[in-house]
Amino acid sequence: MKKLFLITLVLGSLLVVYKFGPNLLNKNITPKTSQSINKITVKQKIAGEVDFSSQQIEEGKTALDLLKQTGSVVTVGEKENAYVVGVNGIKADEEKKEYWSLYINDKISQVGAGSYKLKNGDKIEWKIETY
Repeated sequence: MKKLFLITLVLGSLLVVYKFGPNLLNKNITPKTSQSINKITVKQKIAGEVDFSSQQIEEGKTALDLLKQTGSVVTVGEKENAYVVGVNGIKADEEKKEYWSLYINDKISQVGAGSYKLKNGDKIEWKIETY
């Protein structure tokens, strides 16, 4: 009878530790918080808008991430290979030989929107142009 009682007590204790152990052991420890996320400020203007608007975005994000953050975007491909074909319901018309161009700090970008890592103070402009 004593053995059965001890076995039951040990098994019960193990069950309690298994079920509630992490919470019981850590009750006086403050939970780890994720590292603070640095934000940068950039300006962006999309074809049809009158002026640039200031936007905040996480450091390390791309021009494509910024565009997706501020509107609906249609792309062909993904990440650094993404090619923007539509923004906020405005699609580049292939029959008119139109395409969405990306300007960074008043210069046409030499890389795709998914490749360009934004820097604080960047000025991003999206235009529809023809080829």
